[in-house]
Amino acid sequence: MAFAGVSLVADGRLCASTDSVFDSGADSGYHLLVVEGYSRTKETTPKDEYIMSRPFMVGGRRWKVRYYPNDFGSEFSRFGENDGQECISVFLAHDEYLINEVKAHVAFSFIGQPELRVPNLIRQKHPCCFYDGCCFTDHQIGGFLTREAFEASSHLKNDSFVIWCDVIVLERNDEDDDEDYYEEEEHERARPFIKLPPSDLPSHFSDLLLNKEGADITFEVGGKKLSAHRCMLAARSTVFKKQLFGVAAPSVEKIDGIEANVFEGLLTFIYTDGMPDFEDAMPIWLLNSENGEKYGTWLLQLLEAAERYDLQKLKLICEEKLANLICKRTVAGIIVVAERRRCRWLKEACLEFIKTHTSLHNAFTADALEQIIRTCSPSVLEELISTFATQKSAGS
Repeated sequence: MAFAGVSLVADGRLCASTDSVFDSGADSGYHLLVVEGYSRTKETTPKDEYIMSRPFMVGGRRWKVRYYPNDFGSEFSRFGENDGQECISVFLAHDEYLINEVKAHVAFSFIGQPELRVPNLIRQKHPCCFYDGCCFTDHQIGGFLTREAFEASSHLKNDSFVIWCDVIVLERNDEDDDEDYYEEEEHERARPFIKLPPSDLPSHFSDLLLNKEGADITFEVGGKKLSAHRCMLAARSTVFKKQLFGVAAPSVEKIDGIEANVFEGLLTFIYTDGMPDFEDAMPIWLLNSENGEKYGTWLLQLLEAAERYDLQKLKLICEEKLANLICKRTVAGIIVVAERRRCRWLKEACLEFIKTHTSLHNAFTADALEQIIRTCSPSVLEELISTFATQKSAGS
């Protein structure tokens, strides 16, 4: 199965994606729906309403996942088998109007259920039919899991969970030789996507940040003064909105607990919606050197700053980049921040590294390892990992 992107739902809504439509480039692929703050989605999303994932492409078709935190209406009750119990529900939906029927195998699982993601098993299921904009079919089970069973399960951790959606798009059968159909289908498949030029807003806002024209707030960070615009900060961060538009809103704001270069990176993201270019300033081979460790430390601090100012997209980008930096030297610091900031996906990536590269998991139960992660400082955890890694090497 080819990777077909990730969607992050936080604070009861879909966060802005880091990219445009993600194309798996294959006829089979999987998309991850990460939900942080399940309770919030349950509180803010009425029954029958859903949260839609970002679009992704599998088999040359655009798809989205619909997530219903509070089940769907009784008109679709025939699709579930839960005897009227409340469920969390998920469906695969086609993201375009279809002239012709498209068939696809669809399977949903939680990220901790790899045994359900065997392609041969998925292909044994009856395919779903998508046509005329219809996405609800007799072979998509709407009631994914009853609420009672889900909330008592291990899939819900720290009020978060990850759903894995597998899609296998089928080709039309050879015996369907209707000439008109094929003419229509060829026309339909040939219809191109309009590729718009990149937005120039980020460059304009970046210039605004750099030249400070119209700036009306100054931040003092680590002995450095940084100017910005209240309206821009408030539009991007609810935390800044509360701080900067209060009754006694200051003209100078002192920021503690954040390095100046980290706060500059935060401002760059707020103005441009893009990742600051720390890594672009150094060759790739330096990422394994001392500068690479500095970059990792900067990313960790930027992730914490993103959490502090409720910038969920920036937080997700930092998680993705930190996952690529996991090694014996960095895993301790990364996993401690991931635990503190409830970055479940990043934490699981660290745990997978520990299981693969050290014997630490053999010496402790899962609960004991979780306790170590929650209570140890990065330096202590790093020493532990290094010790067990050395023991493993000596024993091999």
